Amino acid sequence: MRIGFDANVLTREKSAGAYYLAQLVRGLVKFNPRLEIVLFSADKVCVDYDQFIHFPQVKRVTLDLPREARKSWPFKYIPALLKEYAIDVFHSPCQDGTRVFRPGCPTVVTVIGLGDWINAGSFSGWWERRKYQLCHLAWSRVAARTITLSETTKNDLMRFCRVSSAHISVTLPGAGSDDLFSLTFDEADAITDRYDLYNKDFVINASGLSDKRHNFDFVLEGFARYLRRSNSDVQLVVTGSVNYEGAYARAVHKMEMLGIKDRVILTGFISDKVFYALLRNARAAIVSSKYSGISFAMTESFVAGVPVIASDRGAFPETAGEAAIIVDPYDTESLSESLRRLLENDVEHDLYVEKGVVRAKDFSWDRMAEETCCVYQALVK
Repeated sequence: MRIGFDANVLTREKSAGAYYLAQLVRGLVKFNPRLEIVLFSADKVCVDYDQFIHFPQVKRVTLDLPREARKSWPFKYIPALLKEYAIDVFHSPCQDGTRVFRPGCPTVVTVIGLGDWINAGSFSGWWERRKYQLCHLAWSRVAARTITLSETTKNDLMRFCRVSSAHISVTLPGAGSDDLFSLTFDEADAITDRYDLYNKDFVINASGLSDKRHNFDFVLEGFARYLRRSNSDVQLVVTGSVNYEGAYARAVHKMEMLGIKDRVILTGFISDKVFYALLRNARAAIVSSKYSGISFAMTESFVAGVPVIASDRGAFPETAGEAAIIVDPYDTESLSESLRRLLENDVEHDLYVEKGVVRAKDFSWDRMAEETCCVYQALVK
């Protein structure tokens, strides 16, 4: 069986869709060595993903399109490529408004989340939001099978796109990556020292500054509220890139207004290894998005033994179970109080560490790959 992927998401810096696809490819090769995988992309795959896809069974087909031509990816190029490489099943792993087309073979679509249906502020105007919605509606009709990574997103698909439950498969993702497990103590210490965080207490948030859904202002305001009531010298580390104009300047202005500029470290985009080194040494993690279909930052925190404070929207409560403190993402007082509980009460801190480690065992990349392969096999019978 030969599976073709739209792998263009792997040509950009890390995102939930790219992380999912990279882990899926590696898991599929491990589960079924006879499977042939072809990754189609408009540009070269980022070197960060080589470890996930560098296998004899994985072929990369890169068109190296000029910037202007990439706007027509994938609808202008994928159908012919699927025919040329005799693909049995086409898998589009990250539907974020991609223009719909008919691949010409059985098609699987993964919907990681439908938060943008709910958060109107994610778009510049009503028409942009409407196009996003229409794309999801159209893909839900083209796809022979839709995969989600949570029951929450499955229910959202059924509600918003009128997709039948029988046509949706939920494949829970894994928790953690090789970089998380392979880091030595010396490597982690060197990385934390680089940010002047060695042997210091800090809280980590992987929201970045570029996406309003990730609720960066809420994190800053809740953290500032906590500091006003505490003598703690704890710092806040925010990872993730800045990819829209004015984001950094706006963030700095907000921190200055709150009087916490000297307590916040903005790392920008960092490698997985650097992120995991910081995560492993954090006192707590904040997962702050207003709505999301999954949180890899949450499951990675569980594996790393870091207690989590998470938003009560989207799939976060489902993912957390009883293993995280759940807060309203608009209530900065609840965030402040949750920080106090984890930073000032060792018993409660350790309790959530233990709960997270147990919860992490419910997530498996190998199981996700096996279940996804079963979806493919059902379509080619």
